[in-house]
Amino acid sequence: MSIQEVTSPIDLRDPHDAEQWANEVNLKRPWRYEFFDYYANLIKNLKLTTIQVLELGSGPGFLAKHLLEKCPNIQYSAVDFSQAMHVLSQQRLTENELAQTHYYLADFKTEDWSKDLASYDVVIIHQALHELRHKAYATNFHCQVQKLLRADATYLVCDHVFADYAMSNNELFMSKQEHVHCLKAANFKDVDLVMEKQGLCLFEAKL
Repeated sequence: MSIQEVTSPIDLRDPHDAEQWANEVNLKRPWRYEFFDYYANLIKNLKLTTIQVLELGSGPGFLAKHLLEKCPNIQYSAVDFSQAMHVLSQQRLTENELAQTHYYLADFKTEDWSKDLASYDVVIIHQALHELRHKAYATNFHCQVQKLLRADATYLVCDHVFADYAMSNNELFMSKQEHVHCLKAANFKDVDLVMEKQGLCLFEAKL
């Protein structure tokens, strides 16, 4: 059965649209930073000399900036399908932070999007899973991500959910139960809802 994707109202590859999104996102949802702090605390508690962190759908670099400031022992890899977003991110980071960061341009809708990536201790996708443009793609995406995880790595998936109090499009957004089902279908054994606020839910998964 063919999948009828949900059209995006903006083009995040377009520099104007990317900048407008970046200017508005934290004003609309300032509680995003509570999730950012969760990620930072999780990373700081890892007993590793250098921690390899991968962000999928890294956007204009708000999370990169937050983690690089709070977690000095990380190497950060940022993947996005928009060069315009990478430009905004690079403008946001200091010279030292840029030295710790690697940028990759990749479209998650292609089968080989992860071919240039290595393996990571922490993988984060924050508010970007729905940019697959249909929830039917989620399980296969999670299967691709698991190949990038080191032993004992943590996969953090945060997105809007389909619910009465949140998002209304059930083709684009998943319920909490659907998120858990997709992650378990991708062979993640331990899946926990660890944080929820204003329609954003964070799931922590391990193989």
